[in-house]
This record gives sequence, structure tokens and C-alpha cells, in this order.
Amino acid sequence: MPYLFIAVSNILGGSTYAVTTAALKGFPEKDLMLLRMALCAALFVPLAWRGRGRLAGATRGDWARIVAVGLFGYALPLALGTYGVKLSSATSASLLVGMEPVSIVLLSALFLGEALTGVKIISLVLGLSGAMLIAFQGFPTLSGAFSDRLKGDLILATHGCCWALYSVLGKSALKRVDPLDFTAVTSIIGFLGVAFWAGWGASPSSWAATPPAAWLAMTYLAVAGGFLAVILWNVALKKVEASKVANFIFLQPVVGVLLGVGLQGDPLTRWSMAGGALVLGGMYAASHS
Repeated sequence: MPYLFIAVSNILGGSTYAVTTAALKGFPEKDLMLLRMALCAALFVPLAWRGRGRLAGATRGDWARIVAVGLFGYALPLALGTYGVKLSSATSASLLVGMEPVSIVLLSALFLGEALTGVKIISLVLGLSGAMLIAFQGFPTLSGAFSDRLKGDLILATHGCCWALYSVLGKSALKRVDPLDFTAVTSIIGFLGVAFWAGWGASPSSWAATPPAAWLAMTYLAVAGGFLAVILWNVALKKVEASKVANFIFLQPVVGVLLGVGLQGDPLTRWSMAGGALVLGGMYAASHS
């Protein structure tokens, strides 16, 4: 069951790249982040209130990790990802999300004492290779990834590394903190961080003219990408090693391809099918390591 939760979480997460692009057609970046996080935090307030008694037993170290996850493992990568998707291409975004599982496996070995086994390394190689085939529709070239959109690509690479902090820092706190309580509080803290930063540049006077499609996309990002996906991830993370859940992030490029085929009529190429097979192979290896 934990692996099913992880898979669904990453399917939802993988869909947010296309949805973010749709939402940015109606909202400026700061407005989108502010509204998305505000709605997500509102959904989590009842859960945080319900778990206030349990949270009272968290140690100072747990609270330090919770705050760090909320600000640096959630709010920061969300902001970087929004700007990165705006500046970069879907190809680069699909590839550079691979920075997250690579960072998780390495950081969990360094700071959580999780073994960096040969099977985990193989699963990472399979997953990253599959993601590259899907992203580049063939073998990767530097000119395809780091030419005109270098700035956006670097932002997305940093975004992936910062998301790794969410799992690595959160894993230690989840030993003593209920996953729902942890998710609720980190999301609310993340919203406060985004509100402090993005609130200065938001333009609420323009929201009335925003098309319904952009509002629908923003709502999806908050409910599916920010509420359901994160709950499923943390429930699973409490039971599974962080380095094992990391490999399921490679599902996200597969989701991107399927959305392109189903919604935009993109062809399902042999590179996409081969990459998808490698991603699934990496997931299988990770879940059996």
C-alpha cells in the first residue's frame, strides 16, 4: 500500500507541470503561488487543529525540521518550480526533476544512514535514463537542454534539489510526528513563507478578469498537487526509506508524456515507450531493494 500511495502522489505531481503552464496564462507567478498556497493551507487548517495535542509532544528538533521543511523543502522549491516552468521548456522540466530523487538518495545516505546499495544505484540509473529518453526524445545533448533556456533550466535543477530536502528532513521528524499533522503544519508554514514574499508583489485587483480556466487550474494545483499528493507522500514516507520512495519521482515524466498524448495529440514515440519501460524498471528495482 505505501508504494501505491507513492505512485499516485507522483502521478498527481507529474500532472502539475502542464497545469501550472495553463494557470500561468491567467495569473502572474506571484499571484499563482499565493493563491495556490492559500487554498492549500486553508484545507490543512482543520487537520492542524485536530492534531494540536499530538504536536505538543514534538521535540525542539522536530519543530526545527518542520519549519525547515515548510520554508526550504516546500515554499522555496514551489517558487523555483513556478518560475522555472515559466522560463524553461517542458523537455527540460521533465529531465531536471530527476535532480530530486538523485539528491534524496545521496542525502539520505549521508544524513539518515540509509544504505546506498547497488540495487538503489541501478534503479536510479534506470529511472534517470528513462526520464532523459522521454524528455529529449532520444539520447541527451547539451545543446538541447542548456541553450536558450539556461536560466530556467538551472532554476528547475535547483528546484529539484530543494524538493529533496522535503523528504530527507521530513523523514526524521516523521518518526515521532503523525504524517497528517506534519503535512498540515509544513503546508501552513510554507504558505506563510510564500505570503511574506509573494504578497508584496501580488495584484489582486486583476483577479476578477482572470479566465475561469486559470482559476480551475489553480484549484487543481492546490487540491490535487498540494493537498492530496503531499498527504499520500508523507503517509508512505513514514513507512518506507526515503531513498526508496525517491525513485518513484521518475513517474512524473511518464505522466507528462501521457498528458501530451491525451490532451494535446502528441505522438507516442518509440523513445517515449522505451523511456517509460526504463522508468517502470527503476521503480520495480527500488521497491524490491
